[in-house]
This record gives sequence, structure tokens and C-alpha cells, in this order.
Amino acid sequence: MGFRFETAVLGGTFDHFHRGHEKLLEHALSISEKLVIGITTDEYIKKLKTNNEKLITFENFKVRKRAIENLLNRFEKNRFEIVEINDLFGPTLDQNFNADAIVVSKDSKNGALKINEERAKIGLNQLYIEVFPEILAEDGILISSMRIRNGEVDRDGKLYVNPKWHIYDLEITDEIRRELKIPFGKLSEKIDSENLKGFEGLVISVGDETSKVLNSLSIPIQISVIDFKIAREKRFTNVKELGFSGNVEIIKVVSPAGIISKELFNTIDGLFKNPSEKTQIILIDGEDDLSVLPLILASPLGNHIFYGQPARHASEGVAGRPQEGIVEIQVNEENKAKIRQIVSRFTPHHS
Repeated sequence: MGFRFETAVLGGTFDHFHRGHEKLLEHALSISEKLVIGITTDEYIKKLKTNNEKLITFENFKVRKRAIENLLNRFEKNRFEIVEINDLFGPTLDQNFNADAIVVSKDSKNGALKINEERAKIGLNQLYIEVFPEILAEDGILISSMRIRNGEVDRDGKLYVNPKWHIYDLEITDEIRRELKIPFGKLSEKIDSENLKGFEGLVISVGDETSKVLNSLSIPIQISVIDFKIAREKRFTNVKELGFSGNVEIIKVVSPAGIISKELFNTIDGLFKNPSEKTQIILIDGEDDLSVLPLILASPLGNHIFYGQPARHASEGVAGRPQEGIVEIQVNEENKAKIRQIVSRFTPHHS
């Protein structure tokens, strides 16, 4: 097989290895006899991360390297080499490193130009810059690790939130209602501050009783969804009764029982896209029960959502039944995919 280049090089973080990464690497191997892949170290990521990015959602070096190896091991092993890099340049400025080309995506071409600029200064040959076409998600926007960490798309570029869910209300079915009686996450009879020791993600609460418990333990809630009811009975008249005080923002939303309203979806989506230093409270006119679903779908990875689980043996629709406990859900790719599948089975509601 004839190759365009003897040795090509490419580099990146390769966090949450996705379809774009896969296609980039496959293309690089198709044009070069040997491929040198630079993967950024964990230390380098700490320097690069932005204020809006939670480091806990970045995968460590071993995980990122393993994902690349799992793909490339389908090819001849002597055709690729993986190296650690702590800066933009990696081995490309080493006098003993021989390469003919550098493979980049469109948004990283400037880095390749900078590498060639520095190589020229020290008398090294210019690398041919091979720009690989962008791989787009189903919404026509680039698949990226940042979008995956932000909870927008999965690794194949599929959206977690169907755009249609922003324009019409969704109604639960009897089958899904039965499914939702089983807790999504870890069910605890009691929550205390030790449960969240060292926790870095946002704390999100669903339900008045759950919010009251977390506030009583001085656990900082960033987003809360309430309806002033417990077991469908009106119990509260203001947020202070739930332990909220100080810098809070109350957003009123209509979402009837058994419905996820488009207004609720749009509101939740907006909270994550425009974070606030205030505690943001969504006050539901209707019922807050189903709000945990759009919260999981719209949330970035790494956050934790708490909600009250009704007693399993309670008769449906009977008010005043006790909670079985509080459920803690970690927002991760597995849970987001599971909830996407469930919500996709809701039926459009026409009022």
C-alpha cells in the first residue's frame, strides 16, 4: 500500500473519545506509513481548563490513552506510537524527530502554523499541514469533547435533548409511570453532609422535602425545583420555609401533573447555559415530580441531582404517603442516555 507520507504527527487531549477523534485518527493512518500521536498529560489539562470547566469531568491520561489504543490496535502496531505532551509542540521541535506532515482539524490549524513557525527558526523542515474535515453532530455543529462534557451530545454526536421537546409539551404514559417507580440512582434513607465530602459538581434538588433536608444540613444547592407540595398536598407558601435564604432567584414555570412542559425544558436548558451565582429556584405551577428528567438531560456531566422517592407500596395518587428516601443521581453519560430513551417514549401533549 502506498502512503502519501512516511511519518505524520498529530496531537490532542482526546478526552471523552468520540466519533470525530476516531475519524481523524483513521484518516491520519490512511495517509502515513507511521503515525506519532501526542496525548496531553493530566498536568497540561489543569493549565488549560477554563473557569467554566470542572476538572472532575475530564478523563485521566490512562483512560484517554486506552481509548486510542483500542481503536489503533485494529491496525498494525508498528505503524503508530503514542507519546505524552506537555505543550503545543511535543516532539516536533526535537532535532532528532523526523516527520513529513501534521494532521489537524480545522479548529487546530493555527497550532500547526505555530509549530512550523518555530521549526523554521531552528532550521527544521516545514511539516505539510493536512486539515481533516469537521465531523458534525446531528444538529450540524461540530462534535467536541467540550460538548460531551457539557452534556449536549453523546460520543456519536447524538443530542440528549430533542429540539422538538422545546416546542411542545410531553405527556407520560402508564408504562413509563410504572418504570419511574424504580429509583434511577442511589437510594438512601438518610442524607448527611459526609455523603458529599469532597464533592465538586453542582448540587441540584427536586422536591420540597428534599430541598428542605439538604438546606437543613447546610449543603449548598445551586438549582432547586419545588412546587410547595409534599405528596401532592400544599404544605408551604414561601422558600424560607424550605430553608432558602439570601441570594436566590425564583423562576415560575407551568408544568401540570404528568406533563413535562416545553416551558420547563426551556427554563432548565437556560439555567445550565447561563449559570448564576444565585441559588436558582424553579417554582412549578403544577407538579415537580417529572422535572428530574429534563434536569438530567440538560445538565453537564459531573453534577448530582437529589430527589425524593415515594414509598413503593404507597397507593398512587394518595396524598400524605411518606418518602422511601432520597435518591442521588450522578449525571453521567450512562444516565443521560437512559433518560433520553425514556423521555423519547413520552407522547406529545396537545392542550
